[in-house]
Amino acid sequence: MRRKNTQRLAEVLSEVLKNQYLEGKLNETAAIRLWPEVVGKALAEHTDNLYFKYSVLYVHVKSAIIRNELMLIKPQLIKRLNEKIGKPVVKNLVLN
Repeated sequence: MRRKNTQRLAEVLSEVLKNQYLEGKLNETAAIRLWPEVVGKALAEHTDNLYFKYSVLYVHVKSAIIRNELMLIKPQLIKRLNEKIGKPVVKNLVLN
């Protein structure tokens, strides 16, 4: 017997995430997970302690030289992270 109000599981999960305000946190986690892919493995090894606060991604950089390199491509990094996620999750990037 088939019910009349059937919904796809993906739709239900998406609705639950929105209602519980978890969708944004999942997108932020995805951005952190994608960081090594976006900057490359070599540069990612010189960064750690990534976290979000008010749509700003904070990244601790272990080397001043690497920090300067990342500062030069900061707009491209923000754009590529948002493209990979498919939503404008990263509004700004702070390298410290």
